[in-house]
Amino acid sequence: MSAVMTPAMRSFESQWQGRRADALSPWRESAMQRFLALGVPTVHDDSWRYTNMRVLQAQSFRDAGANDSALSAPGDASWLTDQGRIPSILIVNGHPRLSAVAAQIDGFEIRSLRELVATEPSRLSRYLEATSDADQRRWELLNTALFADGLHIEIKRPIDTPLCLVHLTGGAGEGNAAYPRVIISAAPGSRATIIEHHLNAGTDATLCNSFTQAELGAGAQLEHYRVFTGHEDATQFDSLDVVQDRDSSCRQFTIALGGSVLRTTLQSRLGEAGAALDSYSLLVGHGERHVDSVVIATHGAPATRSRQTARSVASGSSRTIFNSKVIVSAGASKSDSQQSCRGILLSPTAEIDSRPQLEIHTDEVKCAHGATTGRLDPEMYFYLLSRGLDRDTAQSLLIFAFVADVLTRISLPAARAAIETALIAQLPNAELLRAFR
Repeated sequence: MSAVMTPAMRSFESQWQGRRADALSPWRESAMQRFLALGVPTVHDDSWRYTNMRVLQAQSFRDAGANDSALSAPGDASWLTDQGRIPSILIVNGHPRLSAVAAQIDGFEIRSLRELVATEPSRLSRYLEATSDADQRRWELLNTALFADGLHIEIKRPIDTPLCLVHLTGGAGEGNAAYPRVIISAAPGSRATIIEHHLNAGTDATLCNSFTQAELGAGAQLEHYRVFTGHEDATQFDSLDVVQDRDSSCRQFTIALGGSVLRTTLQSRLGEAGAALDSYSLLVGHGERHVDSVVIATHGAPATRSRQTARSVASGSSRTIFNSKVIVSAGASKSDSQQSCRGILLSPTAEIDSRPQLEIHTDEVKCAHGATTGRLDPEMYFYLLSRGLDRDTAQSLLIFAFVADVLTRISLPAARAAIETALIAQLPNAELLRAFR
């Protein structure tokens, strides 16, 4: 049985029918048929209860393609690269522009997915296998069916120099859709930092459906950032899947600073003993922005650990959602998890929703969660006023102290400074905050 064929669904099917066959076509066909049967998520789907897709359903989309003539990197495309000191790769509508230098960054093996599809499709097919929870992974299914290119990054050893992937989405006219795909494979004992910066070119409405998959071998360490700074008409659905082996460690940062509608998903499977996940989310609602962030950590083995820290700031008539879940599977005894979700409302028309959840199927575990949403702490506010600070300064300092729980965890000084600068520009009394940095 197929879902209702709205204009959006018909346009996705049309894009599929216009694609050339390749070595991955059997997996793509399976993914597309499952997507067409399930349809675009609605508010009746539990994990989408806070995000209404009605407006998107009424739109039609076309594949943006590489579209070199309509796109060029804007001036701020490299503001996370420490003025060029961090190596970067530009990815235009999912199509990487691999230079000889980028492809030979010491310690990384970087290849385009288009090249691998043509020469070694067996290296990719296992990443395209459909999962049993496909109804919760509809945008991943669509990405699998429609991505044309992307990156395969193999981390071979400990690497000190970060790598920045600059995702640029857009094109001439409205209704452009892009499907960036990134696959990261970290060898046992390797270590690296990868930044994914998502932004848009132009002012026309776009849809970006991005999907990153990461596999961490035994003892591997990955620090991963995804930073979203799309323009106010952009819609983005971003999925990140992390599979972790024994004693591996993943530190993941999700920073939402732009876009009209942004939905981010992180699903991590701690598959072997000693695997650890630390996820940090900074969700900034500004104007009429809608940010919906989902983090699901599945403890699939004993003695695994996860930490989820989210801080939300909402102003104007924006809405932010943090929907977190920890699943402790049968047999995963001595698992340790904590969820901390806190939000600050800066206007009476803003809204913040936090929903921490626990699903435990075994004994001998240590799991805790907490969520709070409200105004600035009145006692701290009064204290600062009593020390002679004016109201604007006191408010600015309290807001900045609130988000410091995430910012202080960023290990790259240049990335932290750049993110702070972009964040401050969207907060009240920006000039005061810049003075107190």
